[in-house]
Amino acid sequence: MRCLLVIISLTLLSCSENSTESVINHSTSNNDPIYQFTPADIRFLSKFSLDELGKPPKSYSNQYANNDKAAQFGKILFFDKQFSRSGVFSCATCHQPNKFFTDGLQFSIAEGIATRNSPTLIGSAYSPWQYWDGRKDSLWSQALAPIEAHNELDTSRVEYVRKLAADYREIYQETFGEKDFSFLNLLPEKASPIGDQTAQKNWHSLNKSLQKQVNDVFSNAGKAMMAYQRKIKLPKSRFDQFIEALVAGEKRPLAQLMSASEVRGLRLFVGKANCASCHNGPLFTNYEFHNIGAPDLADKPVELGRFAGVKALLTDEFTCLSEWSDANKSQCQEMRFLKTKGPELVGALKTPTLRNIANTAPYMQFGQFKSLRQVLAHYNDPTPPVYDMEQHPSRPHFDILPLKLNQQELTDLESFLGSLTSPLPQDDHWWGLNQENNLKAQIALKNL
Repeated sequence: MRCLLVIISLTLLSCSENSTESVINHSTSNNDPIYQFTPADIRFLSKFSLDELGKPPKSYSNQYANNDKAAQFGKILFFDKQFSRSGVFSCATCHQPNKFFTDGLQFSIAEGIATRNSPTLIGSAYSPWQYWDGRKDSLWSQALAPIEAHNELDTSRVEYVRKLAADYREIYQETFGEKDFSFLNLLPEKASPIGDQTAQKNWHSLNKSLQKQVNDVFSNAGKAMMAYQRKIKLPKSRFDQFIEALVAGEKRPLAQLMSASEVRGLRLFVGKANCASCHNGPLFTNYEFHNIGAPDLADKPVELGRFAGVKALLTDEFTCLSEWSDANKSQCQEMRFLKTKGPELVGALKTPTLRNIANTAPYMQFGQFKSLRQVLAHYNDPTPPVYDMEQHPSRPHFDILPLKLNQQELTDLESFLGSLTSPLPQDDHWWGLNQENNLKAQIALKNL
């Protein structure tokens, strides 16, 4: 269906001038044909508007996904620095609200240096997979990984649960129900099935009941942070206002909303450049995985993408199919029908949203490209990746063709991408733009 819609768009938006369908000119002061659209054009373009986004899909694995109390608790956990080894870093270190929940770095810096570029959290609640390679199948599971990662927060789950119980016991119980935390007295200082040898040895010395009690609290913390991230909404960009004016048939000059260069770029985006084959819908992503041949870095392992992500999923302890999920196994469709083999998985990475893309450099999984112009230059003349037999025995699938755009077209396409930037919502408290990183003095859950 997505392919059909894109093919239709190529026909409509490239042939508007010759169409027998009536052309609508919304501008009373600018007769530039670039602003003239047929009703079919407008119907198609409206599918890219935030008005079409709707609520995040139901989460079967997280019964607290839409719980306001859980969301507020999740916000507290997201910004609290005490959960890092040094007490200096939080989730917001790598996902800063004033940078559209990115950090502007090639590789994030926390307790160590990350191995991939940190993507935006905006729109993540709509994706069935998390991380560039999709190695997590939910936001709550994803939220747990950085806590224990040695180069992120570097805190074992036992340390995390102990800190949570010390400062947020009442909030936890108000959100998730009564919990007897006396089991903490039986635990070593730190313990986790991952991490250093001491943490792993301590974890495996615990009986199953103690491990379960730790994981119950730990997984609930992830579920609270997922509930918070589902609250992060985008204000409309100039592009959305432009589409809104088209749909409403407003007579004000559309050039006040998007320049001629931006509109030419829009037509290229859904037409000649065919960007919409992957970057479609209100968030400009199909949530799928593609090998676009982004260059590897000399000091990084060869990027196996989804191929490696699937392997990680199959051994992950916090999937929809796990004991810590709230779903019935029959509801875990993505995991039950997970594609585990095939050359199309090799080097394939998740299609990112293009919302606010002009403000979230650098780009790609390793931050290889510092500017949008570099990204477009890659798409204009991409080089297929090469894998030797030791890296992967099959020939990888390559998903893009050269755009072959001229310099003016590249400029117009880049201009259009700039129209997808939303204003920062200063008054939306869920964004936390004026947030103190340690929120213990700001707890007000009882008023919810």
